[in-house]
Amino acid sequence: MTLGALGGASSVLLGAYGAHGLEELFSEVPRKRTAYGNAVDYQMIHSLLLVVLGFFGSENKLGARVLFLNASLLVVSMCLFSGSIYLWVFGGSDWLLKLTPAGGIGFVLSWLLLGFQVRAKNEK
Repeated sequence: MTLGALGGASSVLLGAYGAHGLEELFSEVPRKRTAYGNAVDYQMIHSLLLVVLGFFGSENKLGARVLFLNASLLVVSMCLFSGSIYLWVFGGSDWLLKLTPAGGIGFVLSWLLLGFQVRAKNEK
């Protein structure tokens, strides 16, 4: 839950910085505005998912492992997806954008894992 809260807070700060401090950069390369906005949005959404996962808890070792796996997958996916875009926007090489889809795949897997967790919890 703490990582979700930190991710949410930092996405608000990064969004505000993008809206008010990067106008010149975005006017030079308009594509960066869209990518940056997507990175902020995805970070916020998946930070909220981390918070939701924190409420799941677990009554057994398997559930605890799945919860830890999902939370870890979300953190790594946010770093790959949003982090690669942030680094690219702030002057990083174009090769960083090759990491972004890996983060997206991680997001999809995390949502599917959440579905598994909900189903497993409801079967009790």
